[in-house]
Amino acid sequence: MADTYVIGNDGAVTLPVAGANSIHVRSFAATISRVESDLTGFGDSGKRRRLGVVDLTGSLNGVPIVDATASTTTAVSSAWFMSDTTAALTLTIYDSTGTNDAKIAANCIFNGHAFNADKNGDSTLTANFSNADGAAPVVTWLV
Repeated sequence: MADTYVIGNDGAVTLPVAGANSIHVRSFAATISRVESDLTGFGDSGKRRRLGVVDLTGSLNGVPIVDATASTTTAVSSAWFMSDTTAALTLTIYDSTGTNDAKIAANCIFNGHAFNADKNGDSTLTANFSNADGAAPVVTWLV
């Protein structure tokens, strides 16, 4: 088997429909973790631990998008970054062949949004996300 290293800047982010129309994601970071519970009791000579449910947390950063052809403005209280409902999020990493090599998919809630604009012309939107549907994220890895 020949190894191909997943390096460089190839990847993709699939957001809810409203999210795809409001941000061009430039980077993301995701952490998959498990809660660890200490079950040690009296009479145990060593530590006893159990792992809990798999969790996903992270953040994404990108450039905001607006519809330049729109003739009216719309309040964004129902947009993905203001919604209190879960939405499907898929994070993908590609190798140099461009195939779907590594993918993490989960229904997430988005929180902790930050908007930024500076004198150099950079405008960014950052959002944190967390797994929110009670099921573990689906991780697909080409091996």
